[in-house]
Amino acid sequence: MNNLTRQLSKQPCWSTFLLTLLPLLALQYKPAILNYTTRFVDFTEYMLAHGITLFPVADNLQPYPDYTIANTFLEYLASLPFGRVSILSMGLPICMAASLMLVFVYKLGALHDRKWGVYAVFFSLFSWAFLDGVTYQSLDVYPALFTIIAFYLVYSDNLKLRQPRLALILLSMALGFAFRGPIGLIVPTVVLASYYSLSRQWRMLCYFLVLAGLLLFALLALLMGAAFLQGGKAFMMDVAIMQGLGRVTNEHGARYYFYFTLGLATYGITAFFALNVIFKKYSAFLHSPRESDTALLFYLATWLVAVLVLLTIPNSKKLRYIMSITPAIALLAGYIFVDKDGIFARTREQFLRLCLNLPMIGIGMVVVVFIYNFFAKVPLQPNYPGALASCIALTLAGYLIKRRFAEHPRQELLVIVCGLVALFSVDAFLFNSIGYYLELAVEPTPKFLPYWFW
Repeated sequence: MNNLTRQLSKQPCWSTFLLTLLPLLALQYKPAILNYTTRFVDFTEYMLAHGITLFPVADNLQPYPDYTIANTFLEYLASLPFGRVSILSMGLPICMAASLMLVFVYKLGALHDRKWGVYAVFFSLFSWAFLDGVTYQSLDVYPALFTIIAFYLVYSDNLKLRQPRLALILLSMALGFAFRGPIGLIVPTVVLASYYSLSRQWRMLCYFLVLAGLLLFALLALLMGAAFLQGGKAFMMDVAIMQGLGRVTNEHGARYYFYFTLGLATYGITAFFALNVIFKKYSAFLHSPRESDTALLFYLATWLVAVLVLLTIPNSKKLRYIMSITPAIALLAGYIFVDKDGIFARTREQFLRLCLNLPMIGIGMVVVVFIYNFFAKVPLQPNYPGALASCIALTLAGYLIKRRFAEHPRQELLVIVCGLVALFSVDAFLFNSIGYYLELAVEPTPKFLPYWFW
């Protein structure tokens, strides 16, 4: 155990990337692609058959205005060596982006304490909304990635008293635009502007806002030019509406409370402990000067609020749009394991107890579904053998950890890994299985693809 830990600690970033990529790829498994993700299959298959285009092209041979071409191009590259689209080639770019995001979550926490970075990665994986977004290939993973990269560059430069790497910061924001359109640049801009304001770097704030505005204008011009070349003036107007104006003013109800209630609730365990940290540390946020750890917590809390407020403004609201809060709430929640004042000791115990109980909770959920199916008009279809076998095995593993590893220095990590595997098992065998069959019943055009590349 100690030898394995030492080997992983020698290359923490590579270890984080690989150890998170594999389970995220495993969660991609499904017999068919359903729902809005089917359009991504059409985009990639068209590119494989006809070559690279400026915008994705759907199966009706019309360019699609709501997405840029960047993610389709990566899926095309992943599918090209084998000459066909598979579930893995479709999911690989999103999973790699999610794992890379977790690498920067680790790096940001490790600027203060490597333990903080490690536990923040775990809390990211405990976020149900994050797992669901990766499983269903939400493009909002990309703004989350490039927001944490931009914030890490700014914060680490300030912490180490280096000259700001504005070129890299602007490049990360431009990549956010390339993958998700204007919102992919606006989200990191708001997060960094909040940071510069709260750290009272007024000159840098002015420079940054001017450069970000010029960058946004230039990229919008390129986007509109590409749209005009692809489909003429009518298509260019469609792109402007779908990727900008239409999100702000549409027929959806405003629902200003949406992200502050259901939106946060979908992050489950992680959101609960992140809010716990904010409520217990808020008084320290008001003191000046702040301690180094407290200052980062303050900036992370502001990041969380800034994104929620920003995305509350458009009328169009979907749970996956706020995925950029994942790094912030994960690092906030991870602080309970590096707190030096002892105010989170009881919180840590509650979390570890929850991790040990998650397999039993999973068994309870299976029993509830089993009983529900006796009375339901449309029975739910979980993977009973997979869910029960994994939860029973993890219940036994938790018992052994409590009995045999009670004094082990890595006991906390073992408990958290046990809870995390239980969460992945319940997500894969229960939630994903039930959701898949419910969607399959109403999906008019499922895309049946092989799972493997070959």
